Amino acid sequence: MIPFVAVVSLRDRESQTFRLWVPLILVWLLIVPVLLLLSPLILIACLACRVSPFRGVGVLWQILSALRETALEFDRPSAGVSICIL
Repeated sequence: MIPFVAVVSLRDRESQTFRLWVPLILVWLLIVPVLLLLSPLILIACLACRVSPFRGVGVLWQILSALRETALEFDRPSAGVSICIL
């Protein structure tokens, strides 16, 4: 299943943390119409590279599903950012 929520945590110098929950479902809903419009170009690219379009979609789905439980942390002495994809 593709991830639906990302948690962004911002920490400042005084160790105050601000958390923002980002619903990724809104991002996915915005991307779907763009992918539908680009699907003929994607199909042509798959045929030109001799890749099965069904296999390409399957690999893309696996990559999106693997994003679950991904955590990125950027830390500086003055501030820090943490992004967790749930």
